[in-house]
Amino acid sequence: MNNKEIQAQRMRTFFIDAAKEILQEEGVKKLSARKVGNRAGYSYATIYNYFKDLNELLTYCLADMLEDAYRALMEVKEEGLDPREQLIRYGEQYYTYFAQNPVLFDLLFVEDLGATPEEVSAKMGELPSVGQLLLASIGQCAQAGYILEDEVEVLAELLASSIHGKLLFCVKRRSLEPMEVVVETIRREIGYLIRRKK
Repeated sequence: MNNKEIQAQRMRTFFIDAAKEILQEEGVKKLSARKVGNRAGYSYATIYNYFKDLNELLTYCLADMLEDAYRALMEVKEEGLDPREQLIRYGEQYYTYFAQNPVLFDLLFVEDLGATPEEVSAKMGELPSVGQLLLASIGQCAQAGYILEDEVEVLAELLASSIHGKLLFCVKRRSLEPMEVVVETIRREIGYLIRRKK
């Protein structure tokens, strides 16, 4: 990377970090180029030298925030833990993290950000690292004999649908259930779906 590329990356990082702070404090709907520019210490017009539009900036924020989610799941990883119990912990942590970070949930599952920039796509791949971790964890359950190998993908879809549905109700304030009740429900659902075949 030459000096010009390093400088451009540094500037993008300033704007991404500023946007992430505003997103966490005020939400997606209150984000504006002017606020991001002020927070970063630059004219808002400078943003457009590094990002096509605000949606592209939000996509970069999303990629960073998904890595934060991955790190949150890694906090509950325990070497040598039974794969089923590890998956349960990941499921609980995944729900808890997104319930506590509703802006990320909105960015990922509700907002239309348009096409993902190639640089972000290359960085995240087809499946973000948090999704790869969960899919690998379900695969380990298959290797341990809890489920059949050909069930991995369908169980991944079922668990994702269930947890994301619960998160949508939580984030949009459609559910009055306390977080600990929802987390216990997730524990029971994963326990029901991932169990040893006779």
